[in-house]
Amino acid sequence: MKKIMIGALAAAGVTLITASGFAAQGPGQRWESADANGDGEISAAEMSARQAEFLAAADTDGNGAISKDEMKAYHQARRAERRAQMNPDKNDDGVVDRTEFLNAAQERFDRMDKDGNGVLSEDEQRRNRGRHHRRGKDRG
Repeated sequence: MKKIMIGALAAAGVTLITASGFAAQGPGQRWESADANGDGEISAAEMSARQAEFLAAADTDGNGAISKDEMKAYHQARRAERRAQMNPDKNDDGVVDRTEFLNAAQERFDRMDKDGNGVLSEDEQRRNRGRHHRRGKDRG
């Protein structure tokens, strides 16, 4: 019974993580990240692959299950990554100098430039529109 409960909790956690990952991305990126083979549909196998990636990332002791502490640590690490991405003060001196600002802008551009050609197409720009808005606001 205990193993069934742990399995059910892990499955619920994976579903929650997958859903929260979707919420953190823009509308086009949610679909593209889940539709791994690009066929326009999300299959059970694609969801299972996403869940397996999450399990591998969160299961720090490698026992095949995620404890409450591992789940908490995973979320804290993800939040820290997002904060670090949003804050271009890389040397933590309390100010953003020109170099830090320009480097952050270049990193954002590179993430948007999916085909790496040095130009943002209309499609690449459209995929990233609204990402700077707070959650819950109209992203029209």
